[in-house]
Amino acid sequence: MIQTVDNYQSFGNDTERYYFKFDSRVSYDNSDKKVIGDKLEINLKDYQNKSPNNTFFSFFKDEEKRESKNEDDLIISIKKSKHDKNEDIYLAQTGNYVGKFVWGADDKNKGLKVDIKSRFSNTFLERMLNFANDIFLDDVSITGHESKNDLDISKYIIYYMFVQNLEKAFLLGLPKSYMSVNHHEMKLKGKIDINRFIKHDIPFQGKVSSVSREQKEIQEIIDVLYKAVKIIDKNNNAFTKNIAHIKTHLKQHRSNKYVSNETINKALKSKALQNPIFAPYKKVLEYAKFIINGNNIEEKNDAKNETYGFIINVAELFEIYVTKLLQKEFSDWHVESPSIWLANHFNDNSYMYQRRIIPDIVMIENNTNNVMVFDTKYKRMQFRNDKFGSGSDVDRIDFFQINTYMSYYQNHHNKYHVRIGGLLYPIEKSFKENKSICHSETWFGNSKIKFIIDGIDLSDLKEPEDGENKFAEISKREQKFIRGIKELLI
Repeated sequence: MIQTVDNYQSFGNDTERYYFKFDSRVSYDNSDKKVIGDKLEINLKDYQNKSPNNTFFSFFKDEEKRESKNEDDLIISIKKSKHDKNEDIYLAQTGNYVGKFVWGADDKNKGLKVDIKSRFSNTFLERMLNFANDIFLDDVSITGHESKNDLDISKYIIYYMFVQNLEKAFLLGLPKSYMSVNHHEMKLKGKIDINRFIKHDIPFQGKVSSVSREQKEIQEIIDVLYKAVKIIDKNNNAFTKNIAHIKTHLKQHRSNKYVSNETINKALKSKALQNPIFAPYKKVLEYAKFIINGNNIEEKNDAKNETYGFIINVAELFEIYVTKLLQKEFSDWHVESPSIWLANHFNDNSYMYQRRIIPDIVMIENNTNNVMVFDTKYKRMQFRNDKFGSGSDVDRIDFFQINTYMSYYQNHHNKYHVRIGGLLYPIEKSFKENKSICHSETWFGNSKIKFIIDGIDLSDLKEPEDGENKFAEISKREQKFIRGIKELLI
């Protein structure tokens, strides 16, 4: 098995890539080396197309944005090289994806197991998940301090999202719909069921066959939700400690039928979900589908000692987290991620070149034309300089990309007034308080526009101890980031 974390990348001659030898630190057999060969590179397209058991979960609902953010993205690259002692070593480089999967399995071998974890703590991961679910309180945690660190990171995320969304949706009860309910009692309920009355109640023996229309909880939805909760309980019951009342209700009303794909599809297509009150259950049931299908594949392949593939792009989650943090703290600004078409016309419009761009975050102040434009980057940021004094942590493509976005709005100066633009990172090495190395008072000589390299400072962030407010320290660092932007607007 290859175990590493997301975003191992090289910076010139300085490297943070994951070098390893096949030794006691990495369990392996000869089939692992055969799968890798001289070089193994896996991108998202290969991952999805080359194994029916591989699943990719995206936080984006916009299909165009999901494709543009993930197209041909690197998951992991492993390359064989030679050590000074002429020993084989392997260089692994990873992208923004976390999760666990098997690659290159065939009838002759079990394949190469790859386990990519988040380079940040579970506390920060939970914080991002809370924001993704519109929970901004500093003391709300599903797992408390009890979560297992050895749980697959992809499972950790999907379990957290399922439980949190289920708890919110259940506040208004489970989805209900009107159903015909048969009665055979002394009192008439609804209307007489003529066919049953003739068949069973003549001669009359004191009871009347009747039928009524009543609102009932939908059985397929109950069964699907209970199955997902049961799977989570089996893997880590810390996730369900806050939903004991929901678990009890589901257990009391479940049927004993097998939860098949047909059951899941019926639950997802239930007409009750068209009711705005029960619409949140659509998301809950989608998560339940991931959990159940993944568990079914694992059970099926258990004898083969294999696992199904399940990966998540944490960069998507980070973008959602930063977006909602800015929405929360800048209530007078509209925050969006617009889709913009750029077009050039040639030869009197006989030919036109166009391309679509999607800035991660565009903030427009209410009742003004002030604009802030940001791109989030879930990459390593340690504020290092190269020998020329430039920021070597900033990817060249990312730098040109954000300047393209800012230029678009600046060129429409009759509609927009760009105030600030820049790149936002999860920062792994603290920077100076004066921020002189990451906040520029000008943008290409324009003193009215400021350019920043900034983000959430996660350097030296320690896991909280029992009894401590789990997200208190992260909250302080979020506010430090927000204050920095507000000071630039003055």
